[in-house]
Amino acid sequence: MNHVITSAEDGLHRPSPVAVGALVVMRLMLAAWVGAAVLFVLTSVAEQMFTEFNSTVRDQLATIRFPLYYATGITCCTLTLAAGVLCRSLSRRLTAALVLATLAGIVFGLDYWFVYRPLQELIIPAGQPRTEQFTQLHTWSRNVNALHLLLVLTAAVQAALPLTCGKR
Repeated sequence: MNHVITSAEDGLHRPSPVAVGALVVMRLMLAAWVGAAVLFVLTSVAEQMFTEFNSTVRDQLATIRFPLYYATGITCCTLTLAAGVLCRSLSRRLTAALVLATLAGIVFGLDYWFVYRPLQELIIPAGQPRTEQFTQLHTWSRNVNALHLLLVLTAAVQAALPLTCGKR
């Protein structure tokens, strides 16, 4: 599908309204995805450092917060990918951003199924002692989420760079 309109008056190639709208959605969803992930990390660190929260409260907060984190990430990822498909022909950078967002979504999904879910099972019921398996999964979770965030941030930067429209 061609997402570029050529003006007969000046010979310039301009993006179609669908591609422009999709680009706006892609940029917004990538920014929201990064922002939500950063806010989640900051909130998590603050809760761990707050000495008045005991292990039971921290576990309860995690069982509330994590499902929302993954739901938000999946929503932002899905909308990013759908919009990216519609605007990728505007620029090679947008295609690169789409590939990076796809990789981030795969990493995020694998983290959900193979790290988060087993980790959550280890804190229900809340307040259980931390096992070696918990420590290992938590380390994996931090590392995988750092990778996921790096991929999304790189995709967001690629998508945010200005497009160049001109004569072909």
